[in-house]
Amino acid sequence: MGSKIRKIKLWHFFKASFLLGCTAFGGPQIHIPLFIKRLTQEKKFIEAEDLLDINAFCNILPGPSTTQTLAAVGFKLGGPRLAFIGLLAWILPGAVLVSVFALIPGILSSSHFQFIPAMTAAFFVFSIYKMVGLVRKDTVNYILVFALTVLTFLVKSPAIFPIAIVVGGFLSAQFGSRKFIPNYKPLGSVNWSNLVLFIIIIGLVALAGFLLSLNETTLGVSKPIILFENTYRMGSLTFGGGNSLAAMAIEQYVYHKPRMTLEEMNMGIGIVQGIPGPNFNLSTFINAVSMRNLGYNVWGQLGGCIIGMVAVFLPGLLLIFFGYPLWQKFKTYPIVQRSLDGIFAASVGFIGSAALLINRNFIMELASKEFFMADVGIYSLSLLLLFSQKVSPPIVVIIAVLAGMVIA
Repeated sequence: MGSKIRKIKLWHFFKASFLLGCTAFGGPQIHIPLFIKRLTQEKKFIEAEDLLDINAFCNILPGPSTTQTLAAVGFKLGGPRLAFIGLLAWILPGAVLVSVFALIPGILSSSHFQFIPAMTAAFFVFSIYKMVGLVRKDTVNYILVFALTVLTFLVKSPAIFPIAIVVGGFLSAQFGSRKFIPNYKPLGSVNWSNLVLFIIIIGLVALAGFLLSLNETTLGVSKPIILFENTYRMGSLTFGGGNSLAAMAIEQYVYHKPRMTLEEMNMGIGIVQGIPGPNFNLSTFINAVSMRNLGYNVWGQLGGCIIGMVAVFLPGLLLIFFGYPLWQKFKTYPIVQRSLDGIFAASVGFIGSAALLINRNFIMELASKEFFMADVGIYSLSLLLLFSQKVSPPIVVIIAVLAGMVIA
């Protein structure tokens, strides 16, 4: 009987995660409200407050925070196996679509995605509205959201993200009004294996990448391994979500070691904005294109897709396997409980900063747009449909892509 219950739970969670992976457009700012709707209100897998606390914890870690949030929910419900199943179901739909676009480059052109920036800017305006509504009502939290929106907009260094999270947690712990329930749990023994594996992998791939880069032109096996090292490193060090990953990818793949053109990179960024699932699926696209540009056939390019999918998500999953059991114990301490609201407020501030940046760039580039009024129309229509909450985000994306196809 117990085995049957576990199988049903696994299937239900897999199906819910897969449907999220097929319908969650727009990045973490849209993902979290959708997670709350699907996982807490409809499926009742977890309470909304617990999900937001898990998301706050995942924002402390490097990597894709919403992907780690879903994996941590799976871990809470059924351990590492369910976490892995949920993660796979969540990333596969978007990864498969990205792979198709990467392996068949002529299927879409950049002109088909010409209105994606307008749609994305509208998504960010709507998302900050939704995310601020999830912040616990407290003066300290609202000040954090506003201050960190401005600060992370002005300061471009990636180091600002972990620093802001620590400061947000500290201020919330000291001055927040959240009530806590003392329920100390002894730490007991700590399973270090996943953290050790995380460190070993990053050490080995860094060493291999350095040594093989010295003979990259003579050793055929070096190129895929170097790409794996680049991607694993980005997945291990990226704070701030998909926008930070895109910035790091441009530096690594376009400028530092040119493996693709800026136009190809922008195409990948546009595709990721227009498909469901995590924005970290960008790594699937850029590794496939890099393998093509390095002279590999379609099988090598497919290998690039797999490298991108595995290497960017593996660090975050290992950190969840190590950190979440500890988090379950640490979060019972009052100071940790009170810090959660500030950590979540800081993450909302990051989204606010991204919304400012995306909308500023959209407005500044309008003057140079060939179809100025069409961009304004798509932006306005996207806002209208999103705020009406009667049209799902996938429909908004389809409208933007179809408009690009018609104009093209």
